[in-house]
Amino acid sequence: MVQSSLRVRPRIRIGKSGAREVRKEGNIPAILYGRGEDPIPLVVRPDELKQALSNSAGINTVLELEIDGSESSTKRFSMVKEIQKDPVKNRVIHLDFLAIDMEKSLRVKVPVSTRGRSEGERRGGTLEKLMRTVDLECLPGDIPDLIEIDVSSLDMGDFVDIAGLELGEGIKPIRDGSKKVVQVIAQRSMEDVQDEEEEEEAETQE
Repeated sequence: MVQSSLRVRPRIRIGKSGAREVRKEGNIPAILYGRGEDPIPLVVRPDELKQALSNSAGINTVLELEIDGSESSTKRFSMVKEIQKDPVKNRVIHLDFLAIDMEKSLRVKVPVSTRGRSEGERRGGTLEKLMRTVDLECLPGDIPDLIEIDVSSLDMGDFVDIAGLELGEGIKPIRDGSKKVVQVIAQRSMEDVQDEEEEEEAETQE
C-alpha cells in the first residue's frame, strides 16, 4: 500500500455553476462520499493532487484527506473513485473520492507487469498481455502497487491465468481464475495467412 496526504477545502458553491467557478479559479471541484455519510463537496488544487498521486500506486493510492475548516473529523481516508477529464485539454475537471474503512475490504484494479523474456519469444513466438489490470479484493493496507509476472519460463503456448498469479495473503481475485492474463503464441507465417485466405475464397465460390 502507498499512502499520501492531500489537503482539500470544503466547496461552498455547489451545482454546475459552482463547479464552473471553481474551475475558473484553476482548481478542481470534487466530492467525497461513502461509509453511509452525507456527500461532502470539495475543492482540490491540481498541483497538490498530482503530487499526492505521483507514486508507484497511482490511482490506487490511499489518500488521507485533510479537510480545512471541517467541523467533524478533519482527516478522512479515501481513494480516487473516478476522474473526469476534459477530452480536448486533457485536464481534470471533476473528482470523486470514496471514503474507505482501513479495516474493511474493497475492490480495486491493479496493473499487470511482466518480467523477463519468455522461452517462446526466443523461439520466434509473441508474448500477448491479455489483461492490463486485474480486479482484486483486499484491505486497503494490502493493495499491491502492481502484479509482476515472471514470464521467462513460458514456452510456446504456455500461459498464466488469474489462478496462477502470486498474490499476497488476504488478496482475492474477483474474476474467474481460468481467465488468461498473459500467453505466448506462435507467429503465423505469410504462407499460413495466404492458405487461410485461399480456403475462405474457395468456400465462398462454392
